Amino acid sequence: MRRMARAAAAGTEPVDRLDLRGSVEPTPRFQVWIDDLLRCSPDETYVIARMSIWGRWILWIAALGYMLSHWDLTGDNQRAMIALLVAMVVANAGFHWRLLSSQPITARWFLGFSALDAIIIISASSFPNPFQSIVYLGLFPALASVAVGFSSFTFCTIWTALIAAAYVGTTLTFGSASGLESPDTHTLVARVVMMFAVAFAVNMVTGYERTGRLEALEREQALQREQIQLSQRIHDTSAQSAYMIGLGIDNAIALAGEDHAELRRTLTATSELSRTAMWELRQPINMGLIYEGQELSQVLGAHARTFTAITSVPAELVQIGEEPPLEPQVRARILSIAHNALTNAHRHSGASEVRVEIEFGRDGMCLSVTDDGVGLPEDYAERGHGFRNMRAEAERLGGVFSVEFGGPGDGTTVSCQIPYDSE
Repeated sequence: MRRMARAAAAGTEPVDRLDLRGSVEPTPRFQVWIDDLLRCSPDETYVIARMSIWGRWILWIAALGYMLSHWDLTGDNQRAMIALLVAMVVANAGFHWRLLSSQPITARWFLGFSALDAIIIISASSFPNPFQSIVYLGLFPALASVAVGFSSFTFCTIWTALIAAAYVGTTLTFGSASGLESPDTHTLVARVVMMFAVAFAVNMVTGYERTGRLEALEREQALQREQIQLSQRIHDTSAQSAYMIGLGIDNAIALAGEDHAELRRTLTATSELSRTAMWELRQPINMGLIYEGQELSQVLGAHARTFTAITSVPAELVQIGEEPPLEPQVRARILSIAHNALTNAHRHSGASEVRVEIEFGRDGMCLSVTDDGVGLPEDYAERGHGFRNMRAEAERLGGVFSVEFGGPGDGTTVSCQIPYDSE
């Protein structure tokens, strides 16, 4: 299936698809070619649509202000202006409603609205109105938006040719009939050349940037696959070995009895080291779960349960709110902060219980790890790298990191507030 999907994207061979009866029928090559021409990114078309919507509203307000300040226009000019403004507001309001209702901006929807833009602009340049001599300039951003949204250079050429032909044909046919001063042949040719130049330049620059983003995405996906493979290798080898070593040491402690105090102290210290090693190995293992697509709350819950199993210190996860979609890098860094906070609670606090709380709000989230241990010394920030690493991870996410602690028994709370639009 992956091979056929790649072949379809490249347009080298037809794709097989299932019909309702379960049989396989080939997709026509022409349909594959059309799909390739109309390929676009929904995220990019959404951003372009949102930007162009506000640009159209600004132009509409400017045109409305001009008409209201020039009521001395002739009757034909007023009717043309009113018709133009009504067409603009109806089209833009419909498109804006689609954006506000969070409906997808598909390729056909985007093209339909771009075609409507071209119709309004070409009509305004061919009928009496105060902007008749300059309104054609609106075709350039209209063509540029299509050149940005669609990656196919062939489609960009076809679309620009259609718009240019419609503009030239309408201008020559209706401009003279309406009594307007039509541009001469050289001016029309220059305008058409500029249309192609703008469309081609924008499409090529956007294509270059898109290629760079795709290459970066492929590198990121390769790193994620390596992370998953590493976590699986650690789980299957090192973590299992550390666990068996820990069991052996615990058995040795039991066999040592009470008569070998020095031996018991040595074995107990070694057992604690093996527990620490097992805990540190859990971070890359659970990090692999992040890159496999599991939600942050699921991985944090598994991490807290593992902490309890390894250290015998009860740790619970409390989730407030519903988790929104988060990028793997964001989830990985938050997991790293939680892991470091739990490590400090295990090594230094002497806590009897730990509480991990993740709260998902409207604009951001807050992670806090609280223990009931002995607190922290005044110079805690200068000891080791744990707190520096947690603060650095929070700052990379555009968040705020804080530590609260009291005297013995008051415990420590490590927290960070992370906005959703940090990356």
